[in-house]
Amino acid sequence: FVGNLKWECTDEELFNLFSGGGFIPTEANIVMGRNGRSRGYGLVTFADASVADSAMNVFNGQDFQGRALIVHEDRGATRGSSKTEETVDPNFTGTSVFVNNLAWSTTEDELKSFFAAHGAVSSTIALRKDGKSRGWGTVQFSTQEQAQAALSMKGQEFGGRMIECLLDKKA
Repeated sequence: FVGNLKWECTDEELFNLFSGGGFIPTEANIVMGRNGRSRGYGLVTFADASVADSAMNVFNGQDFQGRALIVHEDRGATRGSSKTEETVDPNFTGTSVFVNNLAWSTTEDELKSFFAAHGAVSSTIALRKDGKSRGWGTVQFSTQEQAQAALSMKGQEFGGRMIECLLDKKA
């Protein structure tokens, strides 16, 4: 967990911060809110726990982009959650991608077309009771490999907004 980041900080800048310090992460992601803006923190993953421990000791309190970083082991979901393990839906196929921060006017056909290069089979836009978009949807693929490849669309502009993409753990 890396907190107290500027909202403008990118995944690449976070990755480069740690790799420039000699700690090569396997992944560095800024956590985005529903509005598509950074929540001011990110998650950095390392291949080895001892490297992660060393990186936490070196970077906690260090100035980055004019702010003192708060670095500690990720505690997972904290809003009243006492879960220590993530439960996986028994029907999980790994072939569906959750897409967030969609423009309100986005149609299912537009969403499917946007992911067509990755083999999108169908898409669904989540709707409120009044029929208006909730700003997110899912895209279904034939294979897990296609769904994984579609995750590369994270951060791409679609309908004037930067989209978030995650494997849909409920499908």
